[in-house]
Amino acid sequence: MIGLVRSQARWSAAAFAVAVLVSCAAPAVTPSEGASPTPPVVTSAIPTSTSAPTESAVATPNRTYEPGPTPPPQASVPATRVVSQTFSLGATTALIEVVGRYRTDTEGMLRNWMPSYLEVLDKYRSDQTSPSNRAMFDSMHAPGPYTELIRQSLFASFGFGTSAPQKRGFELEQLTIQHMYAKPWGRVAYIDATLTYVDRITAADGKTSSIRHVQYGRYVNQGQGMYKVIDGYDPMLGRWVDGEQPRWSALALEAEGPNAIGFFLQRESYVPAEPYVHAAPPGGRFLITAFDNARNDLLTKLDASYAKGEFMTRRFDDVTMRITRFDPATFLGDGVVTVVVTGQIVTMASGASARSSPVTRTLRFYRITRDGLNASWQAVDEQDPSGVWLSGGDLALAEIDQDRG
Repeated sequence: MIGLVRSQARWSAAAFAVAVLVSCAAPAVTPSEGASPTPPVVTSAIPTSTSAPTESAVATPNRTYEPGPTPPPQASVPATRVVSQTFSLGATTALIEVVGRYRTDTEGMLRNWMPSYLEVLDKYRSDQTSPSNRAMFDSMHAPGPYTELIRQSLFASFGFGTSAPQKRGFELEQLTIQHMYAKPWGRVAYIDATLTYVDRITAADGKTSSIRHVQYGRYVNQGQGMYKVIDGYDPMLGRWVDGEQPRWSALALEAEGPNAIGFFLQRESYVPAEPYVHAAPPGGRFLITAFDNARNDLLTKLDASYAKGEFMTRRFDDVTMRITRFDPATFLGDGVVTVVVTGQIVTMASGASARSSPVTRTLRFYRITRDGLNASWQAVDEQDPSGVWLSGGDLALAEIDQDRG
């Protein structure tokens, strides 16, 4: 306490001295010509407060931050322009029914996922205004009429208008796979299963009741033990609500293509002082296919030429793409897209002028989508200058159409 009083006394004396100096140093003000004189401003030498200065009042030096590491130079993704045109459409792949151990194991995994799914339904119907509840609900349902039916049924089943509060919760009873369809190369396309669950209701007085539900739904595997509802069967109408009409369009393919083409060509593009090779090192590839071997050999040759200084810049200009064919695997929109890419390939060596030459390449990509949304493209084949496909006719879709990570 004594220390605090002394500190306040020192602060008051300092403030008094500053005030006196300011008062003495202020010059006299002479009224300008024609202006009315103003009374002098009296500055009080008595401080208005004797409290100790707060920490925020103490000036602190500006903070300096170390700059982050500069990323290594890398060629930019070339812009790609789409040339719209009609293209050939292959027949949808005939699916096969999965039986045996794999089907049994999948049934167990889908059953293990169901409690999480029912929990999301519970949270959504209890509070549909919550952004997190809506996001979780949307992550487990593909957009469409059937999803909206589920949404509306949850809103109606919450029990608005009841006179007494009640607690409700969905509980899994049984899940049985009716059909499990796979593509010819083994990837499961979707699963039709019967789900039985109860809505357990506990009233305020402790009395319980339950409502039993049976749903015949269609599910797709999202990887890492997660599934998504993409449709449901209506027994009164005798059909699937959303149906099996194509969930892809030519506009969707054309919108996705430039990004896939750009990243494909970026890997063959170079700028000065790149520290990394573009080819995959031995043992560093997750895909070992005939096409991937041929492409990696090409990148290895480009890396060697770049290291020798035969060129310091390599890029693609005026790139265009046009889709010539699509072979869908299922109605969801996964399948093989054939694309013709044209442009100018520009190279420049140190101390030399840039050289430009036209290039035309025919590529095949496998369009991967599990639910008709969020598609990605994986390069699977290319024609050599003589028109021969580098894959040798084997696209290795059994290796490519898998969950990664």
